[in-house]
Amino acid sequence: MPFNVSVAAVLVRQEEKDMNGRTERMGKRGKRVEEIRARVPAPNGNVTVAMGHKALVDAVFRDTGLGGFLDGLKRDQGDSVAMEVAALVACSAEMTGVSVSRLDRMLGDGDARREYGLSGDPRSIYRTVERIGRNSDAIVGFLGVAAKDVYGAGLETTFLDWTSIYFEADPKGPITFGHTRDHRPDRPQVTVGLAMDKGSGMPVGLTVMPGNTVDVTHFEETLMQVRPLLPEGAMAVFDNGGYSMGNAALLDKEGIGFLTRMQLNASDDKHVAACTHGWRWLDDDVSFMVVKGNLGRRRFLFRSERLRAAALARHLRKAERDYDEMTELKAALEKGKRPRKKHRNSNCFVDTRLSHRFPLDVMTREEAIAHAAKEMATGREGMFVLLTSRPLSAQGALGLYRSRNAAESAFRDLKHGIDWRPARCTSIDAVRGRVLVSFLALFCMSMVRFLYPEFRAKTAESISEELSSFSLTVEKGADGSKRRIWSNFTPIIRRIWGGKRRVPAPRMPEAAPKGPVQASMDGFG
Repeated sequence: MPFNVSVAAVLVRQEEKDMNGRTERMGKRGKRVEEIRARVPAPNGNVTVAMGHKALVDAVFRDTGLGGFLDGLKRDQGDSVAMEVAALVACSAEMTGVSVSRLDRMLGDGDARREYGLSGDPRSIYRTVERIGRNSDAIVGFLGVAAKDVYGAGLETTFLDWTSIYFEADPKGPITFGHTRDHRPDRPQVTVGLAMDKGSGMPVGLTVMPGNTVDVTHFEETLMQVRPLLPEGAMAVFDNGGYSMGNAALLDKEGIGFLTRMQLNASDDKHVAACTHGWRWLDDDVSFMVVKGNLGRRRFLFRSERLRAAALARHLRKAERDYDEMTELKAALEKGKRPRKKHRNSNCFVDTRLSHRFPLDVMTREEAIAHAAKEMATGREGMFVLLTSRPLSAQGALGLYRSRNAAESAFRDLKHGIDWRPARCTSIDAVRGRVLVSFLALFCMSMVRFLYPEFRAKTAESISEELSSFSLTVEKGADGSKRRIWSNFTPIIRRIWGGKRRVPAPRMPEAAPKGPVQASMDGFG
C-alpha cells in the first residue's frame, strides 16, 4: 500500500565492511534511516578561496596607483580602504541581490579576510561602499587620467550610452520610477551613463542620475565629466536618445564633433520620393544618399536591403498572427461565446458593447495576409539616418557608428557578466558606491582585453568564469600549521603572472606615461 517518505528518510540496505575492506550489503529491505552518508574524507578546517579576481584587481590597482588614491579617502585607522574596495570588486560576481548593509557575510570567514589583507570589523565593508559612493566622481576621474596618461588611451573618439538599474527598495532620493530598460516598471531605478574610449575599449566615465532622467537630459552630465580628458578635435558617438538642439550646441561650444543616429522625418520622406535614382551603393547590402543639414552638418540616409527584408518579414508574421486570431474570434462569436478578455474592456465599471466585422471573407488566407502586410509597409523599412558635424564619408560614418556597439556590450557585461542587478540599496551614497564597484570590475576586465589582444574577444562573463576557477586552499594541520596551495592556473592568470621579481611601487597618473606594450600586470609574486 502507498506510504509517505520524508525528505531525510530513504529505504536503504545497511552496509558493513568485512575484514578485507570490501563492502557487503546486508539487512532487510524496508529499514528506515534518518541520515545520508557520503564517502568523503573526514571533515577538516581547510578553506578554499577564489583568487583570480583578487589577483587581477590587485594588479590593476597597483599599476594605476588607485590603491594609494583610495587610501587617502579616510583616516589611518582600521582596514585599508584600497584593500576593502579591492575585496568588493573581486567579489562583485557574487554580489547579485546582496544588501549593501550585509556585504560583510561575503568576507565573514577569518582566513578569507586575511587573504584579502583585512583584519578589522567585517561590517566596515558597507561603510566603505558609502565612502566610495561619496567620492565616485573623483575615483572615476582618477581612472580616466590613468587610462589616458599611464596606458595611452587616446580618447579621440568616445562612445556615450545610458541605461537604468532597478532596486529592490522603496523610492527615495534618486531612486525613482521612470522608463525602464529592464522591463521592471514596478521597481524604482536610477539611470547610469557610461563613457568609453573607442581605441582602447576602456570605460572612462560613469554618471548616476535619478531614475526619471531621460537620456537627452543625462547627456550633459556624462559629457562634461569626461570633457577634461578629451583632446582637441575629439569626437563623441551616441544614440538618438541623447540628441537635441541644445546638446548639439553644447558640443559645438566645446569644440567636440559628434555622430549620432536620427529618426526619419517627413523631410526625409520627401527627399527620398524626389530622388528615387539618387541612391549610391556602398556594398551589396547598403546604399545611401547625402543631404546637407543645418549649420554645415552632413545627414546620411542609409538603406539596408537586409534590414528591409527583415522588416517586411516581421510585417508578414504579424499579419499571419492577426489572421489566425481573427479566425478564432469569429468562430467564438458564431458559437455565441464571449470574446477573449483581450478583445473586450476588463474595467468592472464600464459596460462595453463591441461589434465585429470580418470583411476578408472574399479573400483566401494567403491573399488576405499579403494584403495586410502590404498595408503595414511604410516605405521606411530598412532605412536609417546618421547625422555628423564632421566631414566624414558615408563609409566612415557607418563604420564608426557600428563600432558604438562596444558601449552597449559594456552595459551587457555589467548587467550579465558582472551582475550589478538587482541591487538592494537604500542610501544615495550606497547606490553610487554599488554602481561604482561594478564599474571598477568592468575597468579591470577591460584592462585585460586592452593589454592582451588574445583575450579581446572574451566577454566579461567568460573572463569572470575563468578567473573564478583560480583558487587558493589554506590547508590546516593538526598542529595548527597552515599550508597555502594555489591551483587551476588559467590562461589569463598565466598571462598576468608577474614572475619572481620585485613588485613596482604604485605609479600615479602624473608620472611619465608608458605605452601599452610596456604595461605589466603583476597579479601575484
